Amino acid sequence: MNILLGYFAGRPELPPGEIVRSLEILANRAHNRLQGGWDEFAVRRQWPYAYEEDVQAQEGADEPSED
Repeated sequence: MNILLGYFAGRPELPPGEIVRSLEILANRAHNRLQGGWDEFAVRRQWPYAYEEDVQAQEGADEPSED
């Protein structure tokens, strides 16, 4: 988030209003979730489809090898 804000702050023209509003919503939601006790594992449980590749890779790593 800070990188995006720094990028837009360094540009001579102002970013479109939609981007500013989207970043504000994103920052507010992230802040609220952190204050509410959300952590990475809670996020992964809430939106498992967003992390399917990571979960499948972890599941494969957890299985014992058959050697």
